[in-house]
Amino acid sequence: AGRVRLNGRVASAGDRLQAGDVVTLDGVRVDWAQLNGASGAAGGERVRFSYLKMWKRRGVVCTTDRRVRGNILDELGEVEGVGERLFPIGRLDKDSSGLILLTSDGGLTNTLLRAGERKRKEYIVTTHVPATDADIARLAAGVVITTLAQSDGRAKPLTARTRPCVVERDASPAQPARLRFVLEEGRNRQIRRMCAACGLDVIKLHRVGFAGITLANCGRPGAWAFLTDAELDVIMPGGAAAASGQQQQQQEQASDAPRRKRSEVQRDLFPPDTGVVGGFPR
Repeated sequence: AGRVRLNGRVASAGDRLQAGDVVTLDGVRVDWAQLNGASGAAGGERVRFSYLKMWKRRGVVCTTDRRVRGNILDELGEVEGVGERLFPIGRLDKDSSGLILLTSDGGLTNTLLRAGERKRKEYIVTTHVPATDADIARLAAGVVITTLAQSDGRAKPLTARTRPCVVERDASPAQPARLRFVLEEGRNRQIRRMCAACGLDVIKLHRVGFAGITLANCGRPGAWAFLTDAELDVIMPGGAAAASGQQQQQQEQASDAPRRKRSEVQRDLFPPDTGVVGGFPR
């Protein structure tokens, strides 16, 4: 009991799936759309996905649970022309700001977050005092930190050295304690813990890049934009042509057309005669 979770809660018999739902088995994410052939809607129509980016404000929580105050879906608001559920790719902690991607494409999420992909993430970080040259060299070479990691469906402490990364000054007379980080790993609150290991307190953390995507066209906190064809090609090479038609249609609907009726792609989570989810036993 409790091995299967749907959007973070224990799944129940009779639950149904729709595009964007996150299913895990023993803490491991299951690509249920592919396993169950759920990439098609009624009548075999292909499910089209949405791809957005957003400037997350500090204080917004990267969760799709609308019971949580300040959740990212309430911050985003209704997106005209998008009927499927959106969810963030990865997360930024509540105290951080900057770039976050949102999509209804679970396959893309798995690709971008897969450990072996080593997608570049760029941050501008302000500490309580300027880092010394020795601090910067130590941060770039890697420091030993303890973070929580998922193992066998449970969060367990992991103590290990961080991978070498780019750390350089991004200071100005008005911002003397500002640094630029470029990482290819994403451990929990990694930059804050790295700085703490050097005696530095992070007072501001702002993400400006992820997997080749920047905050271009998101000019202020809370702003969002559909990914362009060029950006889609960066994160899913060859996939922009298939996705851009829907993106263009969504942009047109968002600008001057009435909100279309939401359409949901539903699947039985627990077929009563098989007792399995996506080919996995309960």
